[in-house]
This record gives sequence, structure tokens and C-alpha cells, in this order.
Amino acid sequence: MDRYDMFPHIEERLTMTAREWLMFHWTMHRHNSMYRGRHLLKTPMDLLVLRDIIADTRPEVVIEIGSFDGGSALWIADQLEIEKNPARVIGVDVSPRCTAVADSRIDWVIGDCTDPKVVDEVRRLAEHRRGLVIEDSDHKLETTRRILQLYESFVAVGSYFIVEDTIVEFIDMPPFPGPLAAVREFVERRSAAFRIDRSREKYLLTHNPMGYLARTAE
Repeated sequence: MDRYDMFPHIEERLTMTAREWLMFHWTMHRHNSMYRGRHLLKTPMDLLVLRDIIADTRPEVVIEIGSFDGGSALWIADQLEIEKNPARVIGVDVSPRCTAVADSRIDWVIGDCTDPKVVDEVRRLAEHRRGLVIEDSDHKLETTRRILQLYESFVAVGSYFIVEDTIVEFIDMPPFPGPLAAVREFVERRSAAFRIDRSREKYLLTHNPMGYLARTAE
């Protein structure tokens, strides 16, 4: 049986619930999403939200933690160029696979994102610029918790810390507990400076429910 046979055809998909659609996309299409020949593991709706955030906040640096194949970093660099924004992209990943994308707008930092040497290198490259941070690493509770602690200082007031794939805890996919539990802890602890911005979920279908964290104060 073809792996797609287990899912409904297009006319039946029209009656799928949001939860069913997200499960369908997560399991079947996420790894097939491509951009300029590289994998881009985001839903179209989350890309629209990220585009809006880039346009609204005009970051001077975008830090992507977990760059995988490099497709999303390349997409971000192109969006910045469309916005006539000269901001740089810093891609952080434990694997050098993403470095196959050789682009003058992207700086690659290879290593464990929680390693103090990696954090120091990101700090050097960011050069105190207004930052937007995207967390898309392994989604384990401890990892996300640590990343939020280590990288919150890079997020400018008026910008965002985006924690991706919080959906895993809604569709009962491992790891559980995972990034959403870390987000809730973080926002409770740092409520004076960060808030969950549900307005960024305006396209309804998202892999990042409650994962758009707006920075409101130092």
C-alpha cells in the first residue's frame, strides 16, 4: 500500500478537523516541503506569520536555532531582501549539513546550541543588533528550557522569540512534555518581559500554538 493511501483524498480532506490536518501535514508532508532545492520544515501558514513578523519588527539579525538542511535560513534571507532589510541570518545547528547552503547573507555556527562557545560565537556575530530568535532544535523540554534561558538576551524589545513545533504536545507526538511546557514555564517566570501573542496564530493552522513570544520589556 502506498503510504498516502492511509490518508483521505482531497475531497475528503475538506472535512478534516484542524487537528487531523496538522497530523496529516506533520507525518506526511513536512519532510517533503522544499525551498530552492533545500528542505523547509514549516507549514505555509507559519511561513506567512514569519513573513509578517519580519516585516513588522524589522530585525537587524535573525537567529535560527536548528537549521537542518538550510532551507528555512535561505527563505528568511530572501524575505529580508524582499523587505529591503540588510539584516543577517545566523543559523545554528549541531550538524554541518546546513552549510551546503553557501550564501553571503547567512553565517553558520556549527555545534550544540547550548555550548557556551556556540553562544559566545552567536553573540559575536549578532553584535548587539536587534534580534529575532527562532528555536527549532530537538524540542525536548530540557533543551527548549535551556535555549530560552541562553538566547532571550538576543531578542529585542518589540521583537519575538519563536518556539517552533509546540504542536507535538497537542497531537500527542514525542517528545512529551516538550517545548510547550518549556514555554509556559518561561513566560510565567519572565512575564514582565515576554507574553504569548496568540494574534500571530491568525491563519489558524500552525505548528507553533502558543509559541510566538513577544518581548515587551527588558
